[in-house]
Amino acid sequence: MSQLNERRHHPRYTVDPMYSAITVQRRGGAEHGHVYDVSLAGMRFELDRPVRRGSTVDVEVTLPGCESAIRATARVVRVFSNLDDPGPRRMAVEFETFADGARAMLERYLSQKWLRRAPGQDAAIDANAESTSDFASETLGAPRTTRSASAA
Repeated sequence: MSQLNERRHHPRYTVDPMYSAITVQRRGGAEHGHVYDVSLAGMRFELDRPVRRGSTVDVEVTLPGCESAIRATARVVRVFSNLDDPGPRRMAVEFETFADGARAMLERYLSQKWLRRAPGQDAAIDANAESTSDFASETLGAPRTTRSASAA
């Protein structure tokens, strides 16, 4: 798990599943579910049926307090085992492309003060995060990595 955290370059924020919605377009129609956490790079969510790892899907995400739905194309990078995670299947996607204006909207959403950092955040994420996430970290009161004057 620590190896996975080290690859993350953007902090993740928890989303209350009951206040979120995701529609995943794939062959055979649309699947509807809920989001658990989100970052600028991707998100973790659940659907009744899993999507095969490596699949590319179109997603439309409605987040609490976000001005409108975020639309993107994403690649499924993880499907949680039904043995570890019974019930609706959780999976994770990495965003590949966003619809016009969707990335900027997601950046604004993630910079809001009331969002909670997802558990298990790693100091390496903070060190690699973009300036938008630095702002979010400060406003959320999350630990901030300090840089020496020579590194700045």
